[in-house]
Amino acid sequence: MSENFQYLKEGLVADLVARVMSDYNLDLEKALDVVYSSEIFLKLSDPATALYKEGPVYVYSYLKDELGKGRL
Repeated sequence: MSENFQYLKEGLVADLVARVMSDYNLDLEKALDVVYSSEIFLKLSDPATALYKEGPVYVYSYLKDELGKGRL
């Protein structure tokens, strides 16, 4: 993996965690668990999807959809 990919992915993950903490009133540990165990994280971790190139609001919308299906 390239440094650029890793950097962008980590930035998105940090943003997703912050949004989950705020929107769902979770502590850091639970928010990290939610994000890292999500299908969106798996897709974000695959450079072939190019999801890491998208903006945080766009990626978070997919995570919210996933969480709305009863994962939280």
